[in-house]
Amino acid sequence: MKEIEVKAKIKNKALVLGNLKKLGCKMSQQIFQKDDIFVPQDVREVPTEIGVPVLRIRKNGTKNVLTLKMRLSNGLDKLEKETEISDPKAMEGIILALGFKKISTVFKARIKSKYKNWEVCIDEVEGLGPFIEVEELSEDGDSEKIQKNLFAFLKGLGVRDQDREHHGYDVLLYFKSKKKFKSGKKQAKGRAIKIK
Repeated sequence: MKEIEVKAKIKNKALVLGNLKKLGCKMSQQIFQKDDIFVPQDVREVPTEIGVPVLRIRKNGTKNVLTLKMRLSNGLDKLEKETEISDPKAMEGIILALGFKKISTVFKARIKSKYKNWEVCIDEVEGLGPFIEVEELSEDGDSEKIQKNLFAFLKGLGVRDQDREHHGYDVLLYFKSKKKFKSGKKQAKGRAIKIK
């Protein structure tokens, strides 16, 4: 299954939420998530190259999920596989023993809804602020076309072109920590940051 998404910084949260409500979207209760991100030991730059496995342990209330993601064409077009786990600490030990290293931890508060066959999430990310992302799961859809449609939807909610982000929160936080954080279109050039 492919996870195809678009993401943008939110400048006017009330406007976006109001426009979602007009479309009939009912937002969930707020949930808190902690994501620990792992890459193979030999990875020296983020974002990772196409085809490199990235593992995530997500603590989501009382639920813990292990996710494998691999970039297919860009930072928000990925192969995704996941399963629920009972012991995140033990799983982290397994991941490290398999030759991975932890590169970041992301804390966020999330509310979400559905629109058509899309999942819509409003996130408050510690260290980055408010974001919206919309995602479609697809077996073999045209990723570029799907992302174009998803971003057109975001623009209809009041999101501007210059607020679009092209990387996941883990990469954005890593860029920020290295004082090379770039937002919007400048970031789309795919500048890689070396991991020490």
